[in-house]
Amino acid sequence: MCPDSLSMLKQRDAPPPGSRRRLASIFVTQRASMRPVNPGFQPPTDVYETENEVVVRLEIAGVDPDQIELVIADQSRTLTVSGIRTDPAAGQRRKYYNMEIECGNFARRIRLPVPVNDSEAKARYEEGFLVISVSKARPDTSTPRNVPVE
Repeated sequence: MCPDSLSMLKQRDAPPPGSRRRLASIFVTQRASMRPVNPGFQPPTDVYETENEVVVRLEIAGVDPDQIELVIADQSRTLTVSGIRTDPAAGQRRKYYNMEIECGNFARRIRLPVPVNDSEAKARYEEGFLVISVSKARPDTSTPRNVPVE
């Protein structure tokens, strides 16, 4: 359960533990936190951490890189990736036997696992994958100091 969901549950009058109402309440809260940013499809996404960076990898074959928007919200440690995959045969008459490739708008909002330095973000599109690398923020090494009051 994500931290936001826990705080939402604590703010409400929670039903007694073990009750069906409590389980339904948790389900509704969790479902709300998993909703897409906007309607459309959600590309499969991997998020992993190396020694120096956080890497986000999205499977978006067929998307024009010029149609992709990346936004990193430094304070909330959130990366939002959105774009459009257009149907190359749109408007043509076709008879489908199987249709699994989704077209249209997509958006993913990804909570980054650690603080990052958004000014050092890099993105590349390779073999149908968008790979975003963001350097981890350096830990604050400043030492506390006393400030005299005059």
